Amino acid sequence: MSEEKKVDLRSLRVFSKSDLPPDFIVETDRGGGFLKKFKPPILRVYILKEILSPFLVALSFFTMIYMAVAIQKMIGLFVGKGIDFFRLLDYMGYVFGNTLPMTIPMACLMSGIMAAGRLSGDSEITAMRASGVSFPYIYSNFLIFGFLMTMIVAYLNFYLGPENTRKMKEFDNWIATYNPLLAIQPGQFSGDKTQDLFAEKGRTMYSGGVDNEGNLSKVQIREWQISAQGTDYIILNNLMVPMGGSRVIQIINANEGLLVEKKNPKGEYEKSIRLKKGFVIEWNTETEGISVTNFLNGEMDYNVPTKKETKTLGINVKPDTFSLPMLLQIRGALESEGLEKIPGLEMLNEMGLSIKGINGLSEIVEKLKIEMLTGAQGGGASQSDLTQKFAVYSQLNELLNESKKTLTAFNIEVHKRFATPLSCQIFFFLSFPLGLVVKRSGKGMSFTLAVVFLLVYYLFFIFGTGISYKANVPDWLGPWSANIVISLISGYIMITRTDAKLPEAIRSKLGFYYRARDRWDGFLDSLKNRFKKAK
Repeated sequence: MSEEKKVDLRSLRVFSKSDLPPDFIVETDRGGGFLKKFKPPILRVYILKEILSPFLVALSFFTMIYMAVAIQKMIGLFVGKGIDFFRLLDYMGYVFGNTLPMTIPMACLMSGIMAAGRLSGDSEITAMRASGVSFPYIYSNFLIFGFLMTMIVAYLNFYLGPENTRKMKEFDNWIATYNPLLAIQPGQFSGDKTQDLFAEKGRTMYSGGVDNEGNLSKVQIREWQISAQGTDYIILNNLMVPMGGSRVIQIINANEGLLVEKKNPKGEYEKSIRLKKGFVIEWNTETEGISVTNFLNGEMDYNVPTKKETKTLGINVKPDTFSLPMLLQIRGALESEGLEKIPGLEMLNEMGLSIKGINGLSEIVEKLKIEMLTGAQGGGASQSDLTQKFAVYSQLNELLNESKKTLTAFNIEVHKRFATPLSCQIFFFLSFPLGLVVKRSGKGMSFTLAVVFLLVYYLFFIFGTGISYKANVPDWLGPWSANIVISLISGYIMITRTDAKLPEAIRSKLGFYYRARDRWDGFLDSLKNRFKKAK
C-alpha cells in the first residue's frame, strides 16, 4: 500500500465535515466494533449525567419524606406487639413500591430545573450553541430522560403498584387476624360497620387505650341481635312494609383487658380477650328480662369471633388493587359484558342470572318496581310477598347505585394510571425553560420554583379527581386537568423565555393572538413613556 502524503490541518479551512481528509480520526473514534454505531455521543452522555445526579438526590429526598411518615405510623402500631421483623420489612417494601410512582415525577421536575440551571449558569449552553449545537438537540436530552422515567412509572402504575397495594391490604387483614387489638383505635368503636342481608348478630368494641405491652384499658364490648321484624316501616302506596330492626342483647364492661391464646375443645388455638374487673349485662330473649354477671374481683375470657367467608350480593372490588388489564376487564363487565364476572357477585352465577352491565341491572330494578306497584294497587299480592319483593328490590337498587359509583371509580383510576406517568414527560418539558429562567438565582430559587409547580400540579390533580366523582363532571377531567395546566404553562414559558418557535402552520392560525399581544405590548410601552415624560 503506497504511502499517502499527510495533510497539515493547519493549512486547511474547514467549514464542514466533508472538508476533512478521508483518513481523519480522533481518539474517540477508535475501537468499538459493531457496538460503535449504538454508542451515544459524548455530549448527550454528559447532559444525561448532569440530569441523573440531581434526579437521584431529589428522588432520595422525596422518598425519604414519604417513607418517614410510613415508618412513624408502623412503629406506633407494631413496636412491642410481637410482629416478626421480616414481616415489617415486607410491609416497608410494599410502601416503598407504592411511593415511587409519586416521588419520581417530583424528582423529574426538580432535577430538570437544577440541571438546566447549572448548565446555563456556567454558560455551558451558550458554549454549546456557539459550537453549532442546536437548541432542540440540547432539549432532546431532557425529553429522553423524561421518556425513560415515563416508562418506569407506567410499569409501576400498570403492574407493580396495584400488586403492592393488594399485598398491603392482605397484610392489614393478617394483622387483624394475628392480633385483633392492633386494629383498635383508642377512643373509638371498632367492629362490624355493615351487616350482610341475612346476618343475625353484630358486635363492636371500644377501648380507652392500648399500652406498649398490649394491655387494654376501659374496655366495652356490645353485641346486638338483628331480626327481620322491627318497628321501622316504609309506606309504599299506603302499604306498611317492615324494614327490620335490632336490639342490644349483651354489654361487657371491664377496666382491663389482655389478648391471650388458648386451645379449644377441638385442639385448635383461638384468640381471646381476658377481661378483668368488670361486669356483663345480658338481655334474655325468652324471659324478656335483664341479667347481670359480676366479675369485679375476677376475670373472664371473651372469644374473638373469627370472620367467615360469606357470599353476599355486593361488589367487592377496589380499583387500586388491580393491574391495568384486569382493570379494563372489570370495567368492561360493569359496562356491558356481565356483572356476574365481577369478584363479589359470584352469587349471580349460582342464581342462574346474567346481567349485562349497569343497563341490564337498571332494567331489572325498574321491572321489580313496576311489579310491586301493580301488586300493591291491585291487591292480588300478600303483604309477605310484597315484603320479599321489596327486600330484593332494595338490595338490587343498592347494587345498582354501587355499580354506578364503582364504574366511575374504575374510569377515574384508568385515567390516573395513564396521566401520572405522562407527568414525568411534562415536568421535563417544563423544567428546561424554567432552569434557563432561574440560572442566575441559584439552587434555592430552583427548589422554590419546583415546590410551587408541584403544589399547583397536585392541587389540580387532587381537587380535579375529587370532583370527577360527581355525575355531571367527565371522568377524565380530574386526572388530566393537572397535566393540561402544566403543559400550557410549559408551552408559554418555552415560547416567551427561549428562542423556540411554534411550527409555522400553528403560528399562522394564532395570528389573532400575536396581534393582540403586540397591541398590549404597545399599550404598555406608551404608558411607560408617559410616566418617564412626567418625571
